[in-house]
Amino acid sequence: MSTPLTELHFASLDWITPHAEDVVGEHARVSTKNPKRDEYKKLLKYCIAHGHWSVYEQVCASFSICTSRAISAQIIRHRAFHYQELSQRYSDPTDILATLNDTCWDFDIRAQDFINRQNSLPFPDGEVKDSLKERVHEIYKDIQEIYEAMLQSGVAKECARNILPMCSPTRLHMQGTLRDWIFYVGLRARPDTQLEHRVIAKQIGEILADCVPVIHEALVESSLTTSGLEGWMHV
Repeated sequence: MSTPLTELHFASLDWITPHAEDVVGEHARVSTKNPKRDEYKKLLKYCIAHGHWSVYEQVCASFSICTSRAISAQIIRHRAFHYQELSQRYSDPTDILATLNDTCWDFDIRAQDFINRQNSLPFPDGEVKDSLKERVHEIYKDIQEIYEAMLQSGVAKECARNILPMCSPTRLHMQGTLRDWIFYVGLRARPDTQLEHRVIAKQIGEILADCVPVIHEALVESSLTTSGLEGWMHV
């Protein structure tokens, strides 16, 4: 049986600005006499509905993400964020991420959608799929053995890493403002994002929903009419 995607690709919260919704509400009232008023639900919804996004830049959050090198390459294209990723130059990912390394070769195999290139489809032939997975597993074992032999022979990690495949596990920390996260989830939780990346974005959205429930409620309501927020309908 294939390894569930949520065991190969997952996110957890490092930290978020304390009392995040209070902070956003206070900054949204910066031009009033009493910016620290307790009630801010209507205000935060109004800001989202009318595109007043700057107030959501006053809160930040950081997430730890475990995924494959193939997906981390997609993630770091979001240039608004700040990243720290496990370096294959200084560390052995097969050792540091040993738990993930045991199953990383068991990535999902789907069929190409030739109508929509952003989409993939369930692979139609189970026997062919199983046969391909067996071959992938054997190749990955060979690569891992060669990689370990190179390190034991004194080859620098920065050279040995060249043979590691895209399915190799990695870990990164991704930090940005709440505004950045709103649009990241809004984009990457949509059905046209690669499934593995979508799993991560939805997990981040679910965590944020617990941290900022009023804002989450407003985002879901606005996702039906506001471009860039569609992914929140799937969180």
